[in-house]
Amino acid sequence: MTEVVVAVYKTASAAETATAGLEVARVPTVTIKQFVSDPAADEQLLEVRNRCTKAGDRVVAVTVSERHASSVVEILAMQAPAIMTEAPLNVA
Repeated sequence: MTEVVVAVYKTASAAETATAGLEVARVPTVTIKQFVSDPAADEQLLEVRNRCTKAGDRVVAVTVSERHASSVVEILAMQAPAIMTEAPLNVA
């Protein structure tokens, strides 16, 4: 099973450091995406929309196999995200 882990950081440097940590650890990920939050957008990732994100927050979204999800969470948590969530990826 595949999961998506999403972490929201208040600074670009924290998001970049978290992403670099995943690369250094060589966690086998399917994708690592980094983008800027836009709470006004219609579509949001997982539970992030219902939380207190602000325009300009940096979002790191990682698609990973279920067995590596806990490693991804630990690495992303090192940079103290304001919000972090994970959920199974439902591919139809």
